[in-house]
Amino acid sequence: MFLLTGATGYIGRAIKTVLEQQRLPVRLVMRSGSDVRSGDDMHYDMSQSHAPPHGLFDSVSCVIHCAGLAHRQASVAAYRAINIEAAGRLAEAAAESGVSHFIYLSSLNVVPAGTLSADEPADSLPQPSEPYAASKWQTEKSLQQICAARQMALTIVRPGLVYDAELTANLATLERLTRWCPVSLPAVGARSMVSRQDLVTLLVACALNQCGAPVGQSVLVATDGECYDAARVTRGLSGRGRTISLPRFASRLGGHLLDWVRGDPRGSAWRGISEAHWCGVPPTVAGWEPKMKLESRHPRHGRSAGSSC
Repeated sequence: MFLLTGATGYIGRAIKTVLEQQRLPVRLVMRSGSDVRSGDDMHYDMSQSHAPPHGLFDSVSCVIHCAGLAHRQASVAAYRAINIEAAGRLAEAAAESGVSHFIYLSSLNVVPAGTLSADEPADSLPQPSEPYAASKWQTEKSLQQICAARQMALTIVRPGLVYDAELTANLATLERLTRWCPVSLPAVGARSMVSRQDLVTLLVACALNQCGAPVGQSVLVATDGECYDAARVTRGLSGRGRTISLPRFASRLGGHLLDWVRGDPRGSAWRGISEAHWCGVPPTVAGWEPKMKLESRHPRHGRSAGSSC
């Protein structure tokens, strides 16, 4: 049986669907107050410091840990409590219960831009300055120590920015903008991306011992192999053949307005757009190959569309 955390999240929901479609046994870890789906599902509030409930790991061979704070506006204390400490408690309890494989959904943000290889272990990488990425980096280090000491296989999956027909967070905001007006941001920044479908395929393959630690790769980099700047991202989200390119000053002003609306620190949106992330040739992952690019979200890319602009 597989144990899945974060089953109501953007990635977890898709993993749950695939596991159920393949009729693979899965137990969902639900937050307190959530409706349990079946007798196998259990409540466990990982924001609290208590240990996992008795019986959580009964008959479980593999944990797929997707739960955690994914946005960038949480406090350092919240990141520590949920992303770092809760993951450590879960891994320790899983190992003590005889679970053989722990899969952790990390982030490619732990890898600095310009790093030669993005699958280096966390203890060979500098600690990121951004709190979210730092929490992922610290969790990777903690899990490596816990799993090595308990002889439990650990697979760390570092995805790029995740996209799908359904979007979330900043990508959803950009899609709404391009739907209203056919604009593209300037060609600034650089990042790797991966489709949700491809990422879920990889995670399920890891759970089935077809990828990851069971085949000798403890750190996996999940990207579609492309490097995206902000202009390509907005064009890919819009699905339009032609767009109006916004100059940098207009993009900065628009970012400041978005910061004001959201209550974020001034300059946050522009930094997110113009930041250079790791964007190189991803290491080969045995047993997995991505199928999609961002532009694949629109099978009729280049179609004409009405505009409010």
